[in-house]
Amino acid sequence: NKVKETQQQVDEVTGIMNNAIGQMLDNQQKVSDLQDKSENMKQGASQFKKKTNQVKRLMWCRNIKLTLIIIAIVLILIAVIVVPIVVHFT
Repeated sequence: NKVKETQQQVDEVTGIMNNAIGQMLDNQQKVSDLQDKSENMKQGASQFKKKTNQVKRLMWCRNIKLTLIIIAIVLILIAVIVVPIVVHFT
């Protein structure tokens, strides 16, 4: 009878240990998956940062071009208005 009780306890402990080992392996797999996902997110963030810098530079260049075009148009308009007046009074 004591042998059966002891065997039952051993079987229970064996079952608990098997469950613990199974959970540990599952947790290890989950950690590995999380590491992979975090690495992918890190690479995605790096690419996103690179693209945003490219877009920022592109928009800055477009803004400068537009500003220069507006300045040129204003100067041409001033010249068109001022030159005939100067020629007329000279």
